[in-house]
Amino acid sequence: MSRRLTLWLFLAVLAAAAGLRLWQINVIPPGFHFDESFEGLEAWRILTDPGYRPLFLTGNFGVPPLNAYANAVTFGIAQFVGGEAGPTAMRVTAALFGVLGVLAVAALAMELRHLQPGRFTAAFPLFAAALLATMRWHIHFSRIGIEPVLVPLEWTAATWLFLRGWRTQRWLPYAGCGVVLAATIYTYQGAWIIPFLMGPVVLVRWLHDRFTPATPEKPRPLAPLAGTLLTAAAAAILVAPLLIVFIQNPDLLFLRPSQIAVTSEQAATPQGPLKNMLAYLMMFVPVGQVGDLDPRRNLPGEAALNLWQALPFWLGMALTLWRIRQPAYIILLVGLIGLLLPGVFSEYAPHYHRVLGAAAPAALIAAAGLDALWRLWERRVTKSEVTRWLGWASVALLLAGALVSARDYFVRWATLPDLFYAFDVGLWEIGQDIAARPASETWYLTPRDASHPTLAFAWTTQGKSHGPPVTFDGRAIFPLTAGETTGPETYVTIESEDFRTRLLLPEVLPDARSVKEVRDRRGQTYATYHVRPPYSLPSRPPQHPLAVTVGDGIRLAGYDVQLANLDTGRILYVQIHWLVDAPPTHDWTVFTHLLHGDDQGSVNQVAGFDSRPGNGSLPTSRWQAGWRILDEYQITLPAELAPGAYQLEIGLYEPDGEQLPAGGAAIMLGDVTVE
Repeated sequence: MSRRLTLWLFLAVLAAAAGLRLWQINVIPPGFHFDESFEGLEAWRILTDPGYRPLFLTGNFGVPPLNAYANAVTFGIAQFVGGEAGPTAMRVTAALFGVLGVLAVAALAMELRHLQPGRFTAAFPLFAAALLATMRWHIHFSRIGIEPVLVPLEWTAATWLFLRGWRTQRWLPYAGCGVVLAATIYTYQGAWIIPFLMGPVVLVRWLHDRFTPATPEKPRPLAPLAGTLLTAAAAAILVAPLLIVFIQNPDLLFLRPSQIAVTSEQAATPQGPLKNMLAYLMMFVPVGQVGDLDPRRNLPGEAALNLWQALPFWLGMALTLWRIRQPAYIILLVGLIGLLLPGVFSEYAPHYHRVLGAAAPAALIAAAGLDALWRLWERRVTKSEVTRWLGWASVALLLAGALVSARDYFVRWATLPDLFYAFDVGLWEIGQDIAARPASETWYLTPRDASHPTLAFAWTTQGKSHGPPVTFDGRAIFPLTAGETTGPETYVTIESEDFRTRLLLPEVLPDARSVKEVRDRRGQTYATYHVRPPYSLPSRPPQHPLAVTVGDGIRLAGYDVQLANLDTGRILYVQIHWLVDAPPTHDWTVFTHLLHGDDQGSVNQVAGFDSRPGNGSLPTSRWQAGWRILDEYQITLPAELAPGAYQLEIGLYEPDGEQLPAGGAAIMLGDVTVE
């Protein structure tokens, strides 16, 4: 092929890579899931808070910060051109990293041609770039705003720069390799293995020079050593600040690895490294359900490569093993195995985003298979019809693999009903709805907390946002305005998680009307919006009225009691009706005790339950003046509890011993009969 044709073909591959990663990026994938929104919030804070420049993100079990910084830049650019910070901007960032990964794979393929002249044809870099560009595995994570897509780019770039520095005896590639190796530590725990993979590359390159006959172009003996030291020094200097953080906070270093390692007691799956190794081997065999089952990470069960990509991959793997003594193939095999190791020693194998770095060496190995067919066609060593069509077979496999990848992603995966929950579509819609409302309106949300990143991002990044609503867990507590409302109040209930509020609302707020439903992709109700109209009054007074001034702005209005016989045992349901005269100044814990007196006149506690209100979902520090609160506690009764009359007492306390009502006396609610 001429250089001009090669250039045009390469530009076409890059255009295809960009198209597959950017087409409909605003709607595929949908929603804004937890991991993306967490890093989005961090990026927003980096952009808007000049004093916030973290070396490591301590939330979400510890996340290196490079992707958050990249998204902070994207958010700034998006706002400058009239766009907005959000999932689309983050996914465009990932898409750009994906396209750069395709470019880097082509660069490494060209460098491998220099390493072994005559072993690969001029088509090898094109095949490598085209395979990664059209690999659904890589496309998938090039469209999600999290950091794994950086790993194949970093491994490829580091290997290319080091080999180029060795070949050209220039210092800049060596220094660039050190920068990339340092970046891996700031990127993702799955990328931390990349610096260790450079050791075999150095050894292979040194042995290749040692046993290769001397040539005028061969580097001076000291140049590679000095270049290697420069790479190590550059990486060490740049990583040093983060290492200091880890030395001072060792838990940050080991938190996530200790949770996902297969040897950890917290690991969710019992399979060990050997079974994991088999799982990662089988993910390259597109037969049956061999792939990642999580719809957020994959078309559930599908192999990482489709049939038309797996055929050249296994041909390339056979060639790699056959030519294992040749440095280019050793480098590719070490890269593939090494980048799979984070998955081999962690849970949920095969876990596609944990081992995404392996997509780059997999593409290069598959390209070696296609290149072998192309070489036979170029040489035409025989005049048989089979040889004559081998070149077209390479192209056909490439095109077929691309078409199947596009269909599997944009048609099969993109229409999966499970994506609604996998990407928090409903939660993101709720967050945007609330954020768009005037701050003067009153909104309630159950059972998700306002700190959930998907929700928090919606109202944190909008200039005139409503701000967070009142959040509570309606399965345990229900707040409402005790008297007439001066304006509408909206209750948003995520019914797939909170089954109680839908039943309670008609009793407590009979005038409230359903105004909106959010449905999932199967047509099931995910959430409902109920509006309590202005000047309406609540209903459902307590079964047992009891007026007691508790203190700190809190009064008791009464209580409800119900005894239920369940399969798990007997449960005493106690619902306390609180009234709030002024915002409490303390974060109180409520105690509910069941007491029984013996024949000697002493009173003993036989059961009880202590908790912050609403199981902690609505602490007293967030209570508002004018509220009435239905606060439920479930007391599990001992199986051996004898029938009879028991006394029920409640009160509030703080860890330092302070108690309400003041003086330490509990509030006696009355007798409860256990039959």
